[in-house]
Order: sequence, then structure tokens, then C-alpha cells
Amino acid sequence: MAETRPDQEYAPQPSVFERWAGRFLQHHNQRQTTPRQGRRERELCDMKRAFRGCVAWAVLAGLISGALIGGMEWYMRHGMLDGMQDMSFKEQLPYWTGFFIIAGVVSAVEIAFLYWNALRGVATTSRLAGAPLHDSPHATLTLLGLSRVALEFPSPRHRIYGIDPYALMNRWKLTALSVMYRMKVGVTSFLLRIFLRRVLGRVALRGLLPLVTGPLYALWNAIITWRILVKAQEQAFGPFAIETLVKELAHEPLSERAQRVALHAIGALIMANQDAHPNHIYLLSRLFDVFKRREHSIDVDWPQQRFNLNRLERSEKHRVLDLMIAATVLAGRCKGKRKRFLEELFEACDLAYPQQKVRAWRRQFMNGQPFGKTEA
Repeated sequence: MAETRPDQEYAPQPSVFERWAGRFLQHHNQRQTTPRQGRRERELCDMKRAFRGCVAWAVLAGLISGALIGGMEWYMRHGMLDGMQDMSFKEQLPYWTGFFIIAGVVSAVEIAFLYWNALRGVATTSRLAGAPLHDSPHATLTLLGLSRVALEFPSPRHRIYGIDPYALMNRWKLTALSVMYRMKVGVTSFLLRIFLRRVLGRVALRGLLPLVTGPLYALWNAIITWRILVKAQEQAFGPFAIETLVKELAHEPLSERAQRVALHAIGALIMANQDAHPNHIYLLSRLFDVFKRREHSIDVDWPQQRFNLNRLERSEKHRVLDLMIAATVLAGRCKGKRKRFLEELFEACDLAYPQQKVRAWRRQFMNGQPFGKTEA
């Protein structure tokens, strides 16, 4: 595969929603270059304040919608229909129709607000993190990743630089995940309301329905918004962290053998992670550049390259392992398949897994600081 733009590798044909979200993000973040230094304390405080504010608005939206839906049901059931105890199903049908229409309208308005609130939070996060969103293929890649995060779109389902991120995932699981992604914000929010109404409508809490549903909707909204903003922080801090890594590699190049091991290791990590994370695509693209690779494609042969890893010179071995720690924490907290993969790397080198170092690098990354920076 010849050299290709990283944004084209990630999303060759962005949807109309991604393009609209991208324009919104660019309008609120005019940055064109990657920061030269880590984020200052003031910027981190502003980001935390914006994070809390975005979650608070989502909570308020849940409280209001829960009170409206629960209150309207209570009023229709007791104020208009006098309890409905002696009514047949046919007689109750207009009530059910009215309730579902009202619940649907309120839920639709709330869901639209949640998307706008998330998009606004992602825009603020990207600006405060110093993520460039203009005038370069890598900036476009970051923009596409942030747009998908805000819209709760899944990662693309195609090969990235010759790597199939889902090669180790069962097809039925891939299909199920795709359906679940589409249900995260919209359908699940509405179904949650109907489910709670049906469950709570059969118990002694029926009269307290408005008081119970509001906090539950608020909690659900808070969880979704929190997850979106954490992912946005990961992607917004990615360019600075990656450019810092690449600068060090350009200053002190790896041998040809170590370069090959590193590229295959990142390809294997993407397959283990079972996701085409934008930070990994960005990192691979920049490694191709700094390693001066003409072909931007990897046919991952990890068993052989894992064998070669342990036979690298000691200093290069540790540099490759440090690169893999960084690549791991770029995509989220080190747990699950990512953690097992990293543990296997150190085991293959007869080294102890550096748990404290991994946690420290993740913390540094999420604070917009270079990897390995000494903490106060």
C-alpha cells in the first residue's frame, strides 16, 4: 500500500452528520498546530470545570424529562382517568397512545439536547487540550475522531494500514456491538423510560413515579456524557503526546529491526484492542513518517516479531516497550485485552510488568503532559 492520508485511512467517506459535527467543532476551535508544551494548570482547571458543567446539564435534562414524563402519567392516570381501574384495554388505548406520544416528544427533545451538549463539551475539551483541527491530514483525523465521539458513532469497520482491528472478534459480536452503539443515546434513553414506567407502574411506588424516574434518567445521562467526554479528552490530548514521542524517536532513531518490531507490535495491539482508535492511526502514520517507510501497510506477524523483541539490544528493547506502554494508554485505561497484551510483552522479555509506571503514564497523558514527566 502506498502512502495514504491518515484521515482517509480512518474515514474515507464521512457521513453528513460527521461533516456537520466537524464544522461545529472547527468553529469553536481554531487551533492549527500541536502545542509545544504540556497543558498548564489553569487550562486543566478550565477543562475540569467544563467537564462538570456538561455533566450537570445532562443531569438537569434527565431530571426535567423524568419529571415531565412521570408527572404527565400521574396526571393522566389519576387526574383525567381516575385510576383506570375499571377500564378495558380498548378504553385505555387513547391513554396509552397519548402517553407514548408525550414520552416520545419529551425524549426526542432531551436526546437532541444531549447531543448538542456533548458536542459543545467535546468542542471545549479539544480547544483547552490544544488539539489542532485545521489544515492538515492529521488534524482532520483528530477532527473525525472527535466528531464520532460526540455523536457516539462506532469506529470504522475496515482495515487500517492493512490491519484488521476486528480479526480476533467473532462476527456476531461485531454485529451486536454495532447495534448497541446505535442504541447508546437515542433508543436506550427512550426504552429506559418505557421500561421504568412498566416496572414501577406495577409496584407501590406508582404514586412516586415522577420522583423516582427523574433521578434515574439523570444518572443515565450523566454516565453517557461522562463517557463521551473522557473519550474526547483521550483523542484531544493524543496529538501532543504522539508528536512528543515521535520527536524523541526522530532525535534518537531505532534500528531497522527495532522499527519493524515496533510497527508489528502496534498492529498486534490494535487487533488485541479490537478497535480502530484514532490515536493509534495517528501514531502509526507518524511512525511511518519518522521511520521513512515507503509502504504504509503492515501484514502483522506478531509471533515472529515477539520473538525478535526479546533479542533486541537492551536499550532498544526498553525503548520499544516504553513505546508500547504509551500506545496502550493512548486508547484508554490499561485494562482487559490491552493490559493482557502489554503483560505478555513484558513476559516475553522476562521483565516484570511495570504497573505503577503504566498508571503514571496514563495519568500524565490525561493531564496533557509528556510521557515520563516527573510528577510532583
